[in-house]
Amino acid sequence: MTLPVQTCTTVADVKVSLAYQTLTDPEALIFIVKQGCSWVVLKDTAEMARRATVKGILSFEPRRCEYPHPTAIIGAGYNGIKHAIYWLHHGDANFVMFDRHDRVGGTAWLTQANKTSRLQTEMAAFHVWFGLEWGPGNDRLGFPTSWETWPAKDKVLEHLQHAVERYGVLPHIRFRSNISDLSFEGNHKDLTDMSRSYWLAVQSVNQDEKVTEDIRVSNIYHFPGAFSNPRIIEYPGEADFGGRIGYGMNDDIPFENLKGSRTAILGNGAFAIENIRTCMEYGAAKVFLVTRRKNLALPRLCCWFCHQAIVPYPAGMLLNIMAPMYDACGFGDPWDYHAVYGNKEKGACTIRSSSRFGIGDVTFLAVATGRCEYVVDLLKRCSRGTLHLQSGQRLERVDNIIKALGLIADFGADRLHKIKEMVGIWPSGDFRRVIHSDPLGMDAQNFSTHSTGGASYAASVSSKFFIDYPAEMQLLHAEGLLDRLPRMRAGEEKPAHQFDAKYTMVSAVTVESMCRRLQFKFFGLDDYMHQLFSAVNPLDKYYQECIDSWDRYQEEWRLQGFEHEYVPYPYTRELVDRWFEEYDARVGPTSVESKKTWRPVAERDSSAQEEPIDLRYDRGGSREWWEQHGALPT
Repeated sequence: MTLPVQTCTTVADVKVSLAYQTLTDPEALIFIVKQGCSWVVLKDTAEMARRATVKGILSFEPRRCEYPHPTAIIGAGYNGIKHAIYWLHHGDANFVMFDRHDRVGGTAWLTQANKTSRLQTEMAAFHVWFGLEWGPGNDRLGFPTSWETWPAKDKVLEHLQHAVERYGVLPHIRFRSNISDLSFEGNHKDLTDMSRSYWLAVQSVNQDEKVTEDIRVSNIYHFPGAFSNPRIIEYPGEADFGGRIGYGMNDDIPFENLKGSRTAILGNGAFAIENIRTCMEYGAAKVFLVTRRKNLALPRLCCWFCHQAIVPYPAGMLLNIMAPMYDACGFGDPWDYHAVYGNKEKGACTIRSSSRFGIGDVTFLAVATGRCEYVVDLLKRCSRGTLHLQSGQRLERVDNIIKALGLIADFGADRLHKIKEMVGIWPSGDFRRVIHSDPLGMDAQNFSTHSTGGASYAASVSSKFFIDYPAEMQLLHAEGLLDRLPRMRAGEEKPAHQFDAKYTMVSAVTVESMCRRLQFKFFGLDDYMHQLFSAVNPLDKYYQECIDSWDRYQEEWRLQGFEHEYVPYPYTRELVDRWFEEYDARVGPTSVESKKTWRPVAERDSSAQEEPIDLRYDRGGSREWWEQHGALPT
């Protein structure tokens, strides 16, 4: 290794610099030089020699910490599998997984998903091996080119099974196992004490009499899931309704009663949007979506455009490209929705909502053809075949009620970890216990993804980084990390470990801004995402899939006996080309190859522009991003 020094640089100065680089204790480093036929140990106060041999380290790279006990991964769903294959890819097999089910998939896809559930975002953005390690050069898991774009539930589970088989995860999993208790060994209040460990009480769910096995672990990953239980609300008069009433998950939908029915769906989150599609596919004559206020829904093509973008896509531009679908299908102006905080004339905004986008085109088509109607109101009570709303309006001749009123997380994880407060993403600030569930809602001025793939990958990279290099976390503690992180306590319906999007973003930005080594782990992720979508969902292929799906639904509905005028797909290929032109002018390059030559429009040759382009989106953020990534001179 070569280090720049001055004449006045001391051995102690170099020790401190080298210790930071290698994440070791400066006191453990010994510098020796050869003088004549002897070796001499340099004192800390001595002037640094031009050449010296270093003892006390095996490499000039940080050495991964070795723990005396395995790491526990609780949950073999999407996030548990993601972390497991990340560990194995990096040569670390010192972990054991626990799951209550008898196969991989987790509660979200094994239990809560309906038999008709389908991935709303593209498989490219969702697949469990999303990440820099799984590009085209990986011979075990590469770009998911052979998988459907929007796979159904059985295919999603199949892809999770495929991942664990390809990476040899199955021998690490103890299925049908429940963690009933957690206790601490050592001083768990000293978060920098590396001698502490944890005891897990493991019970088999197969046995009538619970036999407990105590297992000692050094670290814990816990993935309780974000959507554990439906919000249960009983309305007056349900007993007199006379029709079927169910919840929009766990196959509680009255599938056999949907054909030819008039069905009311209560709620407007992603599950509600999915249930509209299910009702259409099962031949419901009319669907009423009863909601307190209308949430933004996202057309498929807009979701794709955001995912393939190299620089995060501004929320204002996202609303503008949503507009043609909204106009064609009678959804109004997306800028007028309650989740939008901004000025349409200025073109900049924040989208803030407690629920995420429902993604898909079927809802728009159902509204356009009159088979679905949004009713902005709340249910007050029921009577025979009738829903009485708070405004006084009545929905009559209703056959089914499907409740999609939101989901709440499981307080069991809080009780297991004895959480009083989450500090950032860690219980009581303990970085060796990671509790992760998908954040709720959205709160953003720019969007890089609408799927869990990227966020889950970032969580797996970050959490393993600090477990591998605990000295880095000790440095952050010394710099006051715990005082800067947001904190969360449990609420009446929300456990402490269940965060919203803003809390999660602030926590991540705080940690990454203080840890440059962690930032380096994510370099190239933007290029990876763009190349991934270019390979798996190139524009022409994806655009045609959207049109084919749009037309196929209309033909299926005609065969079901529902006649309506043909509704053309609202997006033309020429319109999408203009999106790329606008993005290139105002935000960033449209390909990896053009990154080095891209410049903000204000710096381009003005004579080459036929007319000036409005710079309302380029408010300095994109330039700052490119300067940090080395594409622009600073």
